[in-house]
Amino acid sequence: MGENTSQNRARLLSLIRERAYRSGEVKLSSGKVSDFYFDGKMVELMPEGAHLIGEVVFDEIKDGRFDAIGGLAVGAVPMVTSVVISCFHHGMKIEGVFVRSEAKSHGTRKVVEGKLSRGARVVIVDDVVTTGRSVMQAIEAVEAEGATVELVLAIVDRQEGAAEFFRDQGYPFRGVFTKTEVMEADHVPAL
Repeated sequence: MGENTSQNRARLLSLIRERAYRSGEVKLSSGKVSDFYFDGKMVELMPEGAHLIGEVVFDEIKDGRFDAIGGLAVGAVPMVTSVVISCFHHGMKIEGVFVRSEAKSHGTRKVVEGKLSRGARVVIVDDVVTTGRSVMQAIEAVEAEGATVELVLAIVDRQEGAAEFFRDQGYPFRGVFTKTEVMEADHVPAL
């Protein structure tokens, strides 16, 4: 891992700890109640955070053979955008897609937006995963289009069953950071 890669990871981890972590009771998309929450949008929608997410995810996928990257709308849209921009800057051709919760009632009536070819090799992303079950909607939608999910990648793995769930479903899974890493993170100054 190059020095810039290490710096990007360290700074992104610091931003997640500083801006995305919140303590206090909250109901998660999995239905579980937790005493802490990671609000990924607080990092994804800031300029530095968007840049770092793109670079860090690019480093995670650059050695793979992927045709597209996508996830559920609305959550994965800023991530996907950041990643495809970073991939473009590094000379990697990859399409961005996102999955709607339901088909549009007008226009193309698509569930999967973006260019997704049959046989495409896809990375499905999410900012934070708990059990992984909500991500299955994106996986099932891209597979229904004839694509193959080659990797499921989350910025933060809450370490509450997602890795095991994806393994049991037959999908490789990688968390860029774990809940433990975020909880133990120190503040790293801006690059």
